[in-house]
Amino acid sequence: MKLAKPLLLACVITIGATLLLSLLPYLSSGGAQHAREIAVFHAEPINRLTNSNMVDALVAAKLHERLHHVEWRGGVLAVTIRVGPEGGPPSGWFADIAKLVRLSFEQLGNVKRLLVRIAEEQPAGSVRLLAAADVRKTDSWLQRDMELLERADPVHDEQWRERLRVSFTAAWEERFGQVSGFTARPAVPGEESR
Repeated sequence: MKLAKPLLLACVITIGATLLLSLLPYLSSGGAQHAREIAVFHAEPINRLTNSNMVDALVAAKLHERLHHVEWRGGVLAVTIRVGPEGGPPSGWFADIAKLVRLSFEQLGNVKRLLVRIAEEQPAGSVRLLAAADVRKTDSWLQRDMELLERADPVHDEQWRERLRVSFTAAWEERFGQVSGFTARPAVPGEESR
């Protein structure tokens, strides 16, 4: 019985001290409950790309393929998308490029140029380049035809190949065959179609 009273008193003092310490953050902020949430728990929109928020911006883009390499320097965002040697349709890869274009030129205000490489994973752990795209903030189609980008098919449509400045390597042709396509240019009012 002599031991029970001091032990009970120590427990009550410990619980009281814990409760008082948990109230310290509220007391120091003047009673404001939500003075400022930390960004880790409350996502803030990213409108300027920096080295410190690059991962968050790319994760938010929800790409289907894995990223192999990312570099941000002087307004140029360079991304290498790593694809497997089997499966994975090229249309999915170009959907990822479309997401990166939207992120770079609609959401982020400081990207001047986007360079995207599609690289195939090799058995030894290396990669080989299949295709590359180069999009610049000054491209006029970004203002006019951004909504058409989701349905773009740069593999077969020459106009989108030109807009995205897509180039295909010999490794692409080895895997998928020669790139050939059509041009689907919208008719301009007043011009006669031939």
